[in-house]
Amino acid sequence: MENSVFLPFELIIEILLRLPVKPLLRFRCVCKSWLSLISSNNFATSHFEHAATHRRLLIKRSALQPLSIDLDSSLHVASASASLSLDFIRSQRCVEVRGCCRGFLCFYNGTHIYVLNPSTGLIKQIPDSPIILNHRYELLSGFAYYQPTDDYLIVSGFSEDDDAPVTSPIKLMIFSLRANKWKPIEVASHLPYRDTSVSENTPKCGLFLNGSIHWMVHNYETSKNVIIAFDLKEMTISKIALPDDFIFSYSHNYSIYYELLEVRGLISAWVKDLNTVKIWVMQKYGVHSSWTKIIQFSLDPVLHKDLYIACLTKCGDIVGINDVDGLVKLNDKGQLLESLLFDGYALVVYIQSLCFHSPAPFKLNKITIELLDEFL
Repeated sequence: MENSVFLPFELIIEILLRLPVKPLLRFRCVCKSWLSLISSNNFATSHFEHAATHRRLLIKRSALQPLSIDLDSSLHVASASASLSLDFIRSQRCVEVRGCCRGFLCFYNGTHIYVLNPSTGLIKQIPDSPIILNHRYELLSGFAYYQPTDDYLIVSGFSEDDDAPVTSPIKLMIFSLRANKWKPIEVASHLPYRDTSVSENTPKCGLFLNGSIHWMVHNYETSKNVIIAFDLKEMTISKIALPDDFIFSYSHNYSIYYELLEVRGLISAWVKDLNTVKIWVMQKYGVHSSWTKIIQFSLDPVLHKDLYIACLTKCGDIVGINDVDGLVKLNDKGQLLESLLFDGYALVVYIQSLCFHSPAPFKLNKITIELLDEFL
Protein backbone atom coordinates (compact mmCIF):
# COMPACT_ATOMS: atom_id res chain seq x y z
CA MET A 1 0.00 0.00 0.00
CA GLU A 2 1.36 3.37 -0.96
CA ASN A 3 1.95 5.84 1.80
CA SER A 4 -0.35 8.85 1.71
CA VAL A 5 -0.14 12.16 3.50
CA PHE A 6 -3.20 13.86 4.93
CA LEU A 7 -3.15 17.61 5.42
CA PRO A 8 -5.87 19.33 7.42
CA PHE A 9 -7.85 21.76 5.30
CA GLU A 10 -6.84 24.60 7.64
CA LEU A 11 -3.17 23.91 6.82
CA ILE A 12 -3.93 23.75 3.11
CA ILE A 13 -5.50 27.21 3.38
CA GLU A 14 -2.40 28.59 5.08
CA ILE A 15 -0.21 27.17 2.32
CA LEU A 16 -2.42 28.53 -0.48
CA LEU A 17 -2.49 31.98 1.12
CA ARG A 18 1.26 32.23 0.62
CA LEU A 19 1.28 31.36 -3.09
CA PRO A 20 1.40 33.88 -5.97
CA VAL A 21 -1.76 34.76 -7.87
CA LYS A 22 -0.92 32.95 -11.12
CA PRO A 23 -0.72 29.38 -9.70
CA LEU A 24 -3.79 30.03 -7.54
CA LEU A 25 -5.79 30.80 -10.67
CA ARG A 26 -4.78 27.39 -12.00
CA PHE A 27 -5.45 25.61 -8.71
CA ARG A 28 -9.14 26.52 -8.89
CA CYS A 29 -9.38 23.54 -11.25
CA VAL A 30 -8.06 21.03 -8.69
CA CYS A 31 -11.43 20.33 -7.05
CA LYS A 32 -14.71 21.99 -6.15
CA SER A 33 -13.60 22.84 -2.61
CA TRP A 34 -10.49 24.63 -3.91
CA LEU A 35 -12.56 26.45 -6.52
CA SER A 36 -14.98 27.64 -3.86
CA LEU A 37 -12.17 28.62 -1.49
CA ILE A 38 -9.96 30.53 -3.94
CA SER A 39 -12.96 32.30 -5.48
CA SER A 40 -14.27 33.58 -2.14
CA ASN A 41 -14.03 37.17 -0.96
CA ASN A 42 -12.64 36.13 2.42
CA PHE A 43 -9.79 34.18 0.84
CA ALA A 44 -9.02 37.03 -1.59
CA THR A 45 -8.86 39.51 1.30
CA SER A 46 -6.64 37.25 3.42
CA HIS A 47 -4.39 36.54 0.43
CA PHE A 48 -4.03 40.26 -0.27
CA GLU A 49 -2.91 40.85 3.32
CA HIS A 50 -0.28 38.12 3.00
CA ALA A 51 0.85 39.33 -0.44
CA ALA A 52 0.99 43.04 0.45
CA THR A 53 4.77 43.10 0.03
CA HIS A 54 4.73 41.46 -3.43
CA ARG A 55 4.81 44.62 -5.49
CA ARG A 56 5.23 45.13 -9.22
CA LEU A 57 6.09 48.17 -11.32
CA LEU A 58 4.03 48.88 -14.43
CA ILE A 59 5.99 50.49 -17.26
CA LYS A 60 4.53 52.00 -20.43
CA ARG A 61 6.63 51.22 -23.49
CA SER A 62 6.46 52.95 -26.85
CA ALA A 63 4.59 50.86 -29.46
CA LEU A 64 4.58 47.83 -27.09
CA GLN A 65 2.33 46.42 -24.39
CA PRO A 66 3.08 47.75 -20.88
CA LEU A 67 5.65 45.77 -18.92
CA SER A 68 4.99 44.52 -15.37
CA ILE A 69 8.18 43.99 -13.35
CA ASP A 70 8.76 42.25 -10.01
CA LEU A 71 10.45 44.94 -7.93
CA ASP A 72 12.31 42.57 -5.63
CA SER A 73 13.85 40.40 -8.34
CA SER A 74 16.80 41.13 -10.59
CA LEU A 75 15.88 43.24 -13.60
CA HIS A 76 17.60 40.67 -15.80
CA VAL A 77 15.68 37.60 -14.63
CA ALA A 78 13.27 36.68 -17.43
CA SER A 79 10.56 35.46 -15.06
CA ALA A 80 10.55 38.79 -13.20
CA SER A 81 8.84 40.66 -16.03
CA ALA A 82 5.79 40.08 -18.19
CA SER A 83 3.79 42.05 -20.73
CA LEU A 84 0.39 43.30 -19.59
CA SER A 85 -2.31 43.23 -22.23
CA LEU A 86 -4.45 46.37 -22.44
CA ASP A 87 -6.24 45.31 -25.62
CA PHE A 88 -9.58 46.06 -24.00
CA ILE A 89 -8.70 49.77 -24.28
CA ARG A 90 -9.23 50.91 -27.84
CA SER A 91 -6.73 53.77 -27.72
CA GLN A 92 -3.55 53.11 -25.74
CA ARG A 93 -1.40 55.97 -26.98
CA CYS A 94 -2.43 58.28 -24.14
CA VAL A 95 -3.10 55.75 -21.36
CA GLU A 96 -2.81 57.32 -17.91
CA VAL A 97 -2.96 55.59 -14.53
CA ARG A 98 -5.28 57.51 -12.22
CA GLY A 99 -4.49 55.44 -9.13
CA CYS A 100 -4.09 51.95 -7.70
CA CYS A 101 -5.59 50.20 -4.70
CA ARG A 102 -5.70 46.61 -3.41
CA GLY A 103 -4.42 45.23 -6.70
CA PHE A 104 -6.81 47.24 -8.89
CA LEU A 105 -5.59 49.90 -11.33
CA CYS A 106 -7.59 52.87 -12.53
CA PHE A 107 -6.84 53.84 -16.16
CA TYR A 108 -7.86 56.70 -18.41
CA ASN A 109 -7.28 56.51 -22.18
CA GLY A 110 -8.32 60.02 -23.14
CA THR A 111 -11.95 58.95 -23.59
CA HIS A 112 -13.03 56.54 -20.84
CA ILE A 113 -12.00 55.45 -17.36
CA TYR A 114 -11.42 51.75 -16.62
CA VAL A 115 -10.80 49.77 -13.43
CA LEU A 116 -8.70 46.64 -13.95
CA ASN A 117 -7.25 43.87 -11.83
CA PRO A 118 -4.19 42.98 -13.95
CA SER A 119 -3.70 39.73 -12.03
CA THR A 120 -7.16 38.27 -12.76
CA GLY A 121 -8.24 40.19 -15.88
CA LEU A 122 -11.33 41.59 -14.14
CA ILE A 123 -12.34 44.87 -15.79
CA LYS A 124 -15.03 47.54 -15.62
CA GLN A 125 -15.60 50.65 -17.71
CA ILE A 126 -16.64 53.62 -15.56
CA PRO A 127 -19.42 55.99 -16.71
CA ASP A 128 -18.02 59.23 -18.08
CA SER A 129 -17.21 61.85 -15.48
CA PRO A 130 -19.09 65.16 -15.60
CA ILE A 131 -15.64 66.77 -15.54
CA ILE A 132 -14.75 65.09 -18.82
CA LEU A 133 -18.15 65.82 -20.33
CA ASN A 134 -17.92 69.52 -19.40
CA HIS A 135 -14.26 69.78 -20.45
CA ARG A 136 -13.10 71.15 -17.12
CA TYR A 137 -9.44 71.36 -16.17
CA GLU A 138 -8.65 68.21 -14.16
CA LEU A 139 -5.77 68.65 -11.70
CA LEU A 140 -5.90 65.70 -9.27
CA SER A 141 -6.88 62.03 -9.47
CA GLY A 142 -7.04 59.21 -6.96
CA PHE A 143 -8.34 55.68 -6.44
CA ALA A 144 -9.10 54.21 -3.02
CA TYR A 145 -10.90 51.50 -1.07
CA TYR A 146 -13.36 52.47 1.67
CA GLN A 147 -13.59 49.49 4.03
CA PRO A 148 -16.72 50.45 6.07
CA THR A 149 -18.92 50.16 2.96
CA ASP A 150 -16.70 47.74 0.99
CA ASP A 151 -16.54 50.28 -1.83
CA TYR A 152 -13.95 51.45 -4.34
CA LEU A 153 -13.85 55.20 -4.96
CA ILE A 154 -12.44 57.29 -7.80
CA VAL A 155 -11.67 60.90 -6.85
CA SER A 156 -11.13 63.74 -9.31
CA GLY A 157 -10.05 67.27 -8.43
CA PHE A 158 -10.66 70.00 -10.98
CA SER A 159 -10.68 73.73 -11.61
CA GLU A 160 -13.77 75.52 -12.89
CA ASP A 161 -11.66 77.97 -14.89
CA ASP A 162 -9.80 76.37 -17.78
CA ASP A 163 -7.94 79.59 -18.53
CA ALA A 164 -6.55 80.10 -15.04
CA PRO A 165 -5.87 76.73 -13.37
CA VAL A 166 -3.10 78.24 -11.26
CA THR A 167 -5.39 80.66 -9.43
CA SER A 168 -8.65 78.72 -9.32
CA PRO A 169 -9.65 76.76 -6.19
CA ILE A 170 -9.82 72.99 -6.65
CA LYS A 171 -13.18 71.22 -6.39
CA LEU A 172 -13.76 67.47 -6.06
CA MET A 173 -15.94 64.82 -7.69
CA ILE A 174 -16.13 61.24 -6.42
CA PHE A 175 -17.31 58.05 -8.13
CA SER A 176 -18.63 55.14 -6.07
CA LEU A 177 -18.32 51.74 -7.73
CA ARG A 178 -21.02 50.45 -5.39
CA ALA A 179 -23.50 53.18 -6.33
CA ASN A 180 -22.13 53.32 -9.90
CA LYS A 181 -22.39 57.11 -10.10
CA TRP A 182 -20.48 60.37 -9.70
CA LYS A 183 -21.28 63.07 -7.15
CA PRO A 184 -19.70 66.36 -6.06
CA ILE A 185 -17.97 66.50 -2.68
CA GLU A 186 -18.35 69.45 -0.32
CA VAL A 187 -14.89 70.38 0.96
CA ALA A 188 -13.16 73.58 2.03
CA SER A 189 -14.24 76.36 -0.33
CA HIS A 190 -10.73 77.69 -0.90
CA LEU A 191 -7.89 75.33 -1.84
CA PRO A 192 -5.16 77.53 -3.35
CA TYR A 193 -3.13 74.83 -5.03
CA ARG A 194 -1.80 74.36 -8.52
CA ASP A 195 -0.91 71.28 -10.53
CA THR A 196 2.59 69.87 -9.94
CA SER A 197 2.42 66.93 -12.35
CA VAL A 198 5.39 66.00 -14.51
CA SER A 199 3.08 66.40 -17.50
CA GLU A 200 0.95 69.52 -17.59
CA ASN A 201 -1.81 67.64 -19.40
CA THR A 202 -2.01 64.77 -16.87
CA PRO A 203 -3.75 65.13 -13.49
CA LYS A 204 -1.60 64.35 -10.50
CA CYS A 205 -2.06 60.77 -9.27
CA GLY A 206 -2.69 60.48 -5.52
CA LEU A 207 -1.18 58.06 -3.00
CA PHE A 208 -3.76 56.07 -1.01
CA LEU A 209 -2.62 55.41 2.55
CA ASN A 210 -4.16 55.43 6.05
CA GLY A 211 -7.68 55.88 4.71
CA SER A 212 -6.79 59.05 2.76
CA ILE A 213 -5.62 60.01 -0.70
CA HIS A 214 -2.50 62.19 -0.65
CA TRP A 215 -1.10 64.63 -3.20
CA MET A 216 1.98 66.83 -3.07
CA VAL A 217 0.94 70.18 -4.49
CA HIS A 218 2.15 73.77 -4.61
CA ASN A 219 0.37 76.47 -2.62
CA TYR A 220 0.54 79.53 -4.85
CA GLU A 221 -0.32 81.86 -1.95
CA THR A 222 2.59 80.76 0.26
CA SER A 223 4.86 79.64 -2.62
CA LYS A 224 5.55 76.38 -0.77
CA ASN A 225 4.89 72.73 -1.52
CA VAL A 226 2.58 70.89 0.84
CA ILE A 227 0.81 67.53 1.12
CA ILE A 228 -2.98 67.60 1.03
CA ALA A 229 -4.89 64.56 2.28
CA PHE A 230 -8.49 63.74 1.39
CA ASP A 231 -10.01 61.71 4.24
CA LEU A 232 -12.54 59.20 2.83
CA LYS A 233 -14.43 58.84 6.12
CA GLU A 234 -14.77 62.51 7.01
CA MET A 235 -14.84 63.70 3.38
CA THR A 236 -12.49 66.53 4.32
CA ILE A 237 -9.13 67.80 3.13
CA SER A 238 -6.29 68.49 5.55
CA LYS A 239 -2.70 69.63 5.14
CA ILE A 240 0.46 67.75 6.08
CA ALA A 241 3.58 69.89 6.16
CA LEU A 242 6.67 68.57 4.41
CA PRO A 243 10.01 68.20 6.24
CA ASP A 244 11.59 71.51 7.22
CA ASP A 245 14.59 70.86 4.96
CA PHE A 246 12.43 69.91 1.96
CA ILE A 247 13.73 72.93 0.07
CA PHE A 248 14.83 73.40 -3.52
CA SER A 249 15.30 76.25 -5.96
CA TYR A 250 13.19 76.60 -9.08
CA SER A 251 15.34 76.97 -12.18
CA HIS A 252 14.98 76.41 -15.91
CA ASN A 253 18.61 75.34 -16.15
CA TYR A 254 18.17 71.88 -14.63
CA SER A 255 15.49 69.33 -13.79
CA ILE A 256 13.88 69.12 -10.36
CA TYR A 257 11.68 66.17 -9.50
CA TYR A 258 9.73 65.48 -6.31
CA GLU A 259 6.86 63.21 -5.32
CA LEU A 260 5.33 61.03 -2.61
CA LEU A 261 6.08 57.34 -2.02
CA GLU A 262 4.87 54.60 0.27
CA VAL A 263 7.79 53.07 2.18
CA ARG A 264 6.99 50.10 4.42
CA GLY A 265 3.44 51.32 4.91
CA LEU A 266 4.56 54.87 5.76
CA ILE A 267 4.18 58.07 3.78
CA SER A 268 7.44 59.23 2.24
CA ALA A 269 8.59 62.26 0.24
CA TRP A 270 11.57 62.59 -2.09
CA VAL A 271 13.24 65.32 -4.10
CA LYS A 272 15.96 65.34 -6.76
CA ASP A 273 17.44 68.85 -6.85
CA LEU A 274 20.49 69.48 -9.03
CA ASN A 275 22.46 66.24 -8.47
CA THR A 276 21.29 65.54 -4.93
CA VAL A 277 18.63 63.01 -3.95
CA LYS A 278 16.90 63.13 -0.57
CA ILE A 279 14.21 60.81 0.81
CA TRP A 280 12.23 61.30 4.03
CA VAL A 281 9.76 59.04 5.87
CA MET A 282 7.06 60.17 8.31
CA GLN A 283 7.49 57.66 11.14
CA LYS A 284 4.21 58.64 12.83
CA TYR A 285 1.40 59.63 10.51
CA GLY A 286 0.42 63.27 10.80
CA VAL A 287 3.19 64.17 13.27
CA HIS A 288 5.52 66.69 11.64
CA SER A 289 8.37 66.09 14.08
CA SER A 290 8.49 62.41 13.02
CA TRP A 291 9.82 63.22 9.53
CA THR A 292 13.14 61.38 9.24
CA LYS A 293 15.62 61.63 6.38
CA ILE A 294 16.55 58.06 5.48
CA ILE A 295 18.56 58.59 2.28
CA GLN A 296 20.73 61.37 0.87
CA PHE A 297 23.38 61.07 -1.83
CA SER A 298 24.85 62.82 -4.84
CA LEU A 299 24.37 61.55 -8.37
CA ASP A 300 26.78 61.45 -11.27
CA PRO A 301 25.25 64.16 -13.50
CA VAL A 302 26.33 62.27 -16.63
CA LEU A 303 24.94 58.85 -15.65
CA HIS A 304 21.74 59.99 -13.90
CA LYS A 305 20.80 63.38 -15.27
CA ASP A 306 17.02 63.10 -14.94
CA LEU A 307 16.42 60.43 -12.30
CA TYR A 308 12.76 59.99 -11.33
CA ILE A 309 12.17 57.66 -8.37
CA ALA A 310 9.38 55.09 -8.65
CA CYS A 311 9.77 53.21 -5.36
CA LEU A 312 12.04 51.53 -2.84
CA THR A 313 12.45 47.76 -2.74
CA LYS A 314 12.07 45.69 0.44
CA CYS A 315 15.83 45.75 0.95
CA GLY A 316 16.01 49.53 0.53
CA ASP A 317 17.27 49.77 -3.06
CA ILE A 318 15.96 52.64 -5.16
CA VAL A 319 14.10 51.89 -8.39
CA GLY A 320 13.81 54.76 -10.83
CA ILE A 321 13.87 55.97 -14.42
CA ASN A 322 16.56 58.06 -16.07
CA ASP A 323 17.16 59.26 -19.61
CA VAL A 324 20.35 57.21 -20.11
CA ASP A 325 19.78 53.67 -18.82
CA GLY A 326 15.96 53.52 -18.65
CA LEU A 327 14.96 51.54 -15.58
CA VAL A 328 17.66 51.53 -12.88
CA LYS A 329 18.28 50.12 -9.43
CA LEU A 330 20.54 52.09 -7.11
CA ASN A 331 21.69 51.36 -3.58
CA ASP A 332 21.21 53.88 -0.76
CA LYS A 333 24.54 55.47 -1.71
CA GLY A 334 23.38 56.19 -5.25
CA GLN A 335 25.57 53.52 -6.84
CA LEU A 336 24.14 51.78 -9.91
CA LEU A 337 23.32 48.13 -9.23
CA GLU A 338 21.63 47.20 -12.52
CA SER A 339 19.66 48.73 -15.35
CA LEU A 340 17.18 47.76 -18.04
CA LEU A 341 17.15 49.81 -21.22
CA PHE A 342 13.71 50.58 -22.64
CA ASP A 343 11.83 53.40 -24.33
CA GLY A 344 9.03 54.51 -22.05
CA TYR A 345 8.21 55.62 -18.54
CA ALA A 346 6.99 54.22 -15.22
CA LEU A 347 3.26 54.27 -14.61
CA VAL A 348 2.55 52.90 -11.14
CA VAL A 349 3.56 50.44 -8.42
CA TYR A 350 0.83 47.92 -7.61
CA ILE A 351 0.31 44.74 -5.59
CA GLN A 352 -0.81 41.49 -7.14
CA SER A 353 -4.30 40.68 -5.92
CA LEU A 354 -6.68 37.74 -6.21
CA CYS A 355 -9.79 39.90 -5.90
CA PHE A 356 -12.49 38.52 -8.20
CA HIS A 357 -15.52 40.12 -6.69
CA SER A 358 -16.58 43.65 -5.98
CA PRO A 359 -19.78 45.51 -5.11
CA ALA A 360 -19.45 47.04 -8.57
CA PRO A 361 -20.90 45.19 -11.57
CA PHE A 362 -17.63 43.92 -13.04
CA LYS A 363 -18.07 41.79 -16.13
CA LEU A 364 -16.15 38.95 -17.69
CA ASN A 365 -16.71 39.86 -21.31
CA LYS A 366 -15.13 38.07 -24.28
CA ILE A 367 -11.88 40.03 -24.09
CA THR A 368 -11.63 39.54 -20.33
CA ILE A 369 -12.15 35.79 -20.71
CA GLU A 370 -9.34 35.72 -23.27
CA LEU A 371 -7.13 37.53 -20.78
CA LEU A 372 -7.93 34.97 -18.10
CA ASP A 373 -7.19 32.16 -20.51
CA GLU A 374 -3.70 33.59 -20.93
CA PHE A 375 -3.15 33.38 -17.19
CA LEU A 376 -4.61 29.89 -16.91
